[in-house]
Amino acid sequence: MKILYIQHVSVLGGSSRSLLELISKLPTDIDISVLCPKGEYADFLINQGIKVDTLIGMPQFDNGRISLYKGFRWLILLREFFYLPFLFFKMLELKKENYDIVHINEITQVYSLIFAKKILKSKIVLHTRIMMSTKKNLRYKVLLHIYKRYAEQIIAIDETVKSTLDDSLNVEVIHNGMSIENIHITKKKRDKFTVGIVANFQRYKGILEFINAANICINEKNLNINFLVFGAEYNNIKSFKEKVFQYFGFRENLEKIIKDKLSKYSLGGHFKLMGYVHKSDDIYNNIDLLTFPSHLNAVGRPVFEAGFYKIPSIVAIREPFDDTIIDGVTGVCIEERSAIDLANAIEKLYDDRELLKKMGENAYKQAHTLFNSKNNSQEVYKIYEDLLLTELE
Repeated sequence: MKILYIQHVSVLGGSSRSLLELISKLPTDIDISVLCPKGEYADFLINQGIKVDTLIGMPQFDNGRISLYKGFRWLILLREFFYLPFLFFKMLELKKENYDIVHINEITQVYSLIFAKKILKSKIVLHTRIMMSTKKNLRYKVLLHIYKRYAEQIIAIDETVKSTLDDSLNVEVIHNGMSIENIHITKKKRDKFTVGIVANFQRYKGILEFINAANICINEKNLNINFLVFGAEYNNIKSFKEKVFQYFGFRENLEKIIKDKLSKYSLGGHFKLMGYVHKSDDIYNNIDLLTFPSHLNAVGRPVFEAGFYKIPSIVAIREPFDDTIIDGVTGVCIEERSAIDLANAIEKLYDDRELLKKMGENAYKQAHTLFNSKNNSQEVYKIYEDLLLTELE
């Protein structure tokens, strides 16, 4: 079996880590290649001994709930159209490889989907990791037609994501996974209760609410808590392109905003920016509680990763499905964009350590049941086999 994976971003983030987990647990006799933008993820894969082809950027069409095009955001398509020829000619180059399966790692890669089917003529698996806009306008109808025509199978990472996809699509839920053999729980004794967030510096990740909640906990509630940010600056504003994007509001220097806030609140030794940390052990063994206060109304990868370490999470989400977080059982659900709700939830678990421990144990059970990468990779592999058997029939 010969498979090409197409990844849309160059950074080491949730989608790239999930893809690596998937690949690492597939049968060893599969011939695997990855096509992705140049950058740290491509370099990381090469160091892992994985065959990689790169582009200067991967064109997308984003109809996600948060990042859909509107107003000046339509100008982003100029960048996508610039990337488009590079993808087209790369597909022509890869045609000789005769891939059995092309697995596209995000539903925003509409151009990759069309080119892979038309040029590579492979069976297509399309992963969906983001909450899609459900507004049934012309854009929605055109994209729905493309998904139906070119993707044999769509995978949603959880029931929440699936709920935003049209019922007429062929969608199967297969959760992201984590290699349990790489998890080493070490309960380190800490002087202070420690709360963490795993997020690159992007506003929609809720990092500003996290800082504001820290200010409330430390300076207003007088709680003895450490706050740690595991993540790094996402956008480099130094290049001309990035400065243009910043001018139109598509980029912002969030690092400066963050550091200005930390200075204003005088959080001192209570708040630390840890940078990007590769090993999950080095993140979750150093916190007591995870927060995921994103603006996505969804549950991200760090939540189930924390569960493997018996750490509960506070998540900004309304009406979650039980396959992601169970309010009051595996964690606490709050309103999005509310630093006060986040601070109050932190205080609740800071005061009630028995509840914190019980939630952590429940999160651990849920993680092992739903997010074992070996089991979930086998489910994906079964999809590949079924697609190829159907072709033979």
